[in-house]
Amino acid sequence: MNIFQSKINYIISIITGILSAILGKFWFLFVFLLSLNVIDYITGIIKAKYIRMESSAQAMKGFVKKFLMWCLVAMGFGLGLTFKEIGEIIGINLHIMISIGWFLIVHFIINEIRSILENIVQLDKGHLVPNWLIKGLDVTNKIIDKNINNIIDNIDKKDK
Repeated sequence: MNIFQSKINYIISIITGILSAILGKFWFLFVFLLSLNVIDYITGIIKAKYIRMESSAQAMKGFVKKFLMWCLVAMGFGLGLTFKEIGEIIGINLHIMISIGWFLIVHFIINEIRSILENIVQLDKGHLVPNWLIKGLDVTNKIIDKNINNIIDNIDKKDK
């Protein structure tokens, strides 16, 4: 291995170590979501230029939407950890609340992929993206929503 490859490996190791320390062992999900945000934003700008509907207001709206999405993710994990700790203090098992952040991450990953695919479909007139992929993501999103609602309903039934 040459010196250049060693330095690249060293830098990548440092970055992944820092991300693991900050975000935990599933840091790659956060990086994946951030990458999807960037790709969606870029494909949205390309689509706007292609259909001649460029607007700095729309671009800012998209940026604000991405920012607010990350605020929701942070709040989801913050709420989950807070409720878990409060539950330990008062003697109630609220560990399920940790899943709020994870459900939000999954939801946003699916939505970002769908948005990217929608941009590509509009740019390509639907030839590049297989229809089953769009439908499959829609079904996946509905299954996740249904499971979340079932979990909430079961919790409500236990409380009654």
